Amino acid sequence: MKLLDKLIRETILIPLQATTKEGANQELLTHLQSMDILSATIKLFENIKKQEKYFSSSAGRGIAYPHSTSIEIDKLTCVLGISQQGIDYNSPDGHDCHIILLTLSPVDDPVKHRKFIARFRSMVQNPNIRSNLCESTSSDEILNIIYKWEEEYSQKDNLV
Repeated sequence: MKLLDKLIRETILIPLQATTKEGANQELLTHLQSMDILSATIKLFENIKKQEKYFSSSAGRGIAYPHSTSIEIDKLTCVLGISQQGIDYNSPDGHDCHIILLTLSPVDDPVKHRKFIARFRSMVQNPNIRSNLCESTSSDEILNIIYKWEEEYSQKDNLV
């Protein structure tokens, strides 16, 4: 699965307006609702909030991966938000998060998001890519960064 299979212009929210992790999670869920992917966000928001009590969705390096399962979707659904100001996600390294990738999985396939997040993490391990994502001003810029990385990544896979 490629990143661009799930991240399209409509599922990239830039800039995020929220200033808190709860606000960012709600903004991303509301964005999916505005796209008619979700009919409501209350239960999903509460589920994500409950998960945050036990472990932070922040992985450090300015990136957070909130996620949940949903009965409303039948395939992995992702929305990417970029916050220029940064949001406190209680990160293990103490840094605010600028890149927030929210994933929703179908109830009967709750682990597919792990493959997607692993691929996304491979991309954002590169500090130049992280910086370019954070400095982007449009979803088209984000898509271009991802597209270039996907091309490079797939070429490396073919060499092995």
